[in-house]
Amino acid sequence: MKVSSKTPNRSDATSAIDQLQVGLQSITQALTRAKMHERLLREADLRIDRSAIIILFKLHHRGGDAMRVSDIATLVGVDTPAVTRKVQQLEQHGFVARLADPTDRRAVLISLTDEGRGVVDRILRVHRAMLARLVAEWGEKEVATFASHLTRFSQALTTEVESYLD
Repeated sequence: MKVSSKTPNRSDATSAIDQLQVGLQSITQALTRAKMHERLLREADLRIDRSAIIILFKLHHRGGDAMRVSDIATLVGVDTPAVTRKVQQLEQHGFVARLADPTDRRAVLISLTDEGRGVVDRILRVHRAMLARLVAEWGEKEVATFASHLTRFSQALTTEVESYLD
């Protein structure tokens, strides 16, 4: 049996990249729509705005490490006063706490409270349920393959974006 040594032609590769671009644009638009945000929050039984969620997730992804407001602002891409105001609101709701910075007595660190972690957990549960609905008709192997490729792509994208910050 002869094995084909044919390599994909340039138009096949271009077509795949075009499909990837369209697919990613569609995903980005869907995930950033206000209606999507509102529905997920309703399902999680939460009343909290997008910017507050972003801050909670930034703190969560740090593995519980407290962060300075200025560092949160850099990660979120907004100015420090805007984050300060949002942190004050989150603190009033009991989602974050202010801690003294042991390395600089003038600075304050922000950390998630147990209640804040609970909010993040509720949102993550709702997100996972939505993802499960989206792939409900897929086979287990298809989901695993897609997850593997998406993880690989996400890691490459993160590396690319982080190189812009250097």
